[in-house]
Amino acid sequence: MKILATAPARISLFGGGTDVPSYFTKYGGKVINMAINLRQHVKVYVGDDLFGHNGNKFPYDADPRLFYEIFKKYGLNGIHHIGIRSEFDGFVKSGLGSSASAAVALIGGFYKHIGKKLDRAAIAEEAWDIEVNTLGWYGGKQDQYAAAYGGMNLIEFGKQVKVTPLPRKQAENLLFSMVLIYIGGTRESRDIQKGFKELTEEQIKALDAIKSYVDKAQHYINRGDLRSVGTLMHEVWQLKKKSNKGVSNPKIDEIYNYAFENGALGGKILGAGGAGYMLFIVKPEDKENFIGKMKENGYEDIDFSIDWNGVEARIVSGVEL
Repeated sequence: MKILATAPARISLFGGGTDVPSYFTKYGGKVINMAINLRQHVKVYVGDDLFGHNGNKFPYDADPRLFYEIFKKYGLNGIHHIGIRSEFDGFVKSGLGSSASAAVALIGGFYKHIGKKLDRAAIAEEAWDIEVNTLGWYGGKQDQYAAAYGGMNLIEFGKQVKVTPLPRKQAENLLFSMVLIYIGGTRESRDIQKGFKELTEEQIKALDAIKSYVDKAQHYINRGDLRSVGTLMHEVWQLKKKSNKGVSNPKIDEIYNYAFENGALGGKILGAGGAGYMLFIVKPEDKENFIGKMKENGYEDIDFSIDWNGVEARIVSGVEL
């Protein structure tokens, strides 16, 4: 049997950091994020199809322990029981939540294998639990939920997690103003996120302020007020640098300032920061010129769109993968 599973990466838009347990269990967290069509692709070989499998494969710089811990959970931890080939459309450890999408895809594949319904919330929680409680990779929950559900969502964290899809038309409208670039480098988000295990008073105040922008952002997104969305993102970026000292560095600040001088309404580094992907909001009529200016400075835009499907899995037989 061969299992083919896939799940999207995500772009975090507003509220990042309020989804970590040290914050949301006390104060409640709230984020807006967007699943994108840079996806994790996982092919699992079990049973007779394992004999035609030629070695396990993982994305460059990915940590195989994540996959092996999920194998263990499903009683398939022996090398004679399972084979896997995993690929990612982007760069891992670069702010797109690639480890979460890998975990969600693989768990979704096992749900399919055992005939269990693809319960998106259960898959997201299981993926987060393995990353944080089994492997000790401290982090928030928004990545797993974005990978499981797809689309653009308002996600609220507390005793329960509530996922509210934002209107598709408004999401597509926002997409026209977004520019994604890769500035190079990787970083261990789990190391940066360790600074959130025990929050200081300054961090709590910054995260409170960051959360307060989420409702405003939802309002402007629904109205199609892209200029105000960009302005909010610029303001939140300044707050983010206060709440997490490792999120930026002189290189990132230089790129951000250059983008702002050349038409960006706002922007941010994605994920825990320090390296990887940056997102900018520009007026649609200025987008082509902005992309040209960024290219002059050595940074090309990444072609992407919204992923509306979330985690998907299917069993294939008699087909070479």
